[in-house]
Amino acid sequence: MKIYIVGNPLVQQDRLPYALLPILRERFPSVVFEEADPNENFVPEPGGIILDSVAGIDDVRWFENLDAFIVTNSVSPHDYDLGFHLQLLKKIHKISNIKILGLPQKRITGGIKRDVIAEIQKAIGD
Repeated sequence: MKIYIVGNPLVQQDRLPYALLPILRERFPSVVFEEADPNENFVPEPGGIILDSVAGIDDVRWFENLDAFIVTNSVSPHDYDLGFHLQLLKKIHKISNIKILGLPQKRITGGIKRDVIAEIQKAIGD
């Protein structure tokens, strides 16, 4: 199984997946964790999971439908984000469905770490 780590390690509200990466690699040695950038020709494999920070949620949450995200009108290349990228891949039939484990955009706490590990454990059946 492959889990894609998405976000920005330099931005406080977007770096949670990167902060958890060492813990996840240690806890799940059989899982491939790949750092991914939606601006760099990123096409997730079927069955892969994306781990990303999501605005507007308070708890760890699964998203299995791209329509759950608010679609914004892009007016510049700076508006190109993961949601827009995945919608584009869906439109050109590069992906049909995707699982995203959304992390709240807030500081890392022990509770969030436990929730993420528990959800990944359920997803991979470990």
